[in-house]
Amino acid sequence: MTVKENAAQVDDFFNQILLLAENQREILLGFEHKQTITLTQGHLLMILAQKGPQTNGELAQALAVSPAAVTKAMKILQNEQNAMVTLMPDPEDGRINRWALTDTGRAKATEHADEHQTTQSEYIAVLNQFTDDEQAIVSRFITAMTDKLTGGQ
Repeated sequence: MTVKENAAQVDDFFNQILLLAENQREILLGFEHKQTITLTQGHLLMILAQKGPQTNGELAQALAVSPAAVTKAMKILQNEQNAMVTLMPDPEDGRINRWALTDTGRAKATEHADEHQTTQSEYIAVLNQFTDDEQAIVSRFITAMTDKLTGGQ
């Protein structure tokens, strides 16, 4: 395969990722996504499970989205028939509200964390098809492309 053909393959790969990730925060592999919540909502639940009650601002910063986007996602999770989150006053400053998980939310957060583990297993299964030397090249390529995409930050 020529360098030009490889470049076209990389271009196709990135375009496929963009199509898969459209309106999602992440791409998860190795399972059929049957949840009634979005991947972003699942990630919000997982953050709450890991870090405890959070404000809109804290969740927005963790996901690099606007606080308004978090509010919209959380209102949907709050208004589900079996609410997954609830608002509670901050124990140190009652003027601040924090999102907390309900039992249903904790269960969904665990499901989402399991989906992340399954995705990691899928990555490992693909990488195990390559020798150590080939994996080193893949790693170098990903690092170089990440530097290009982020301006080396």
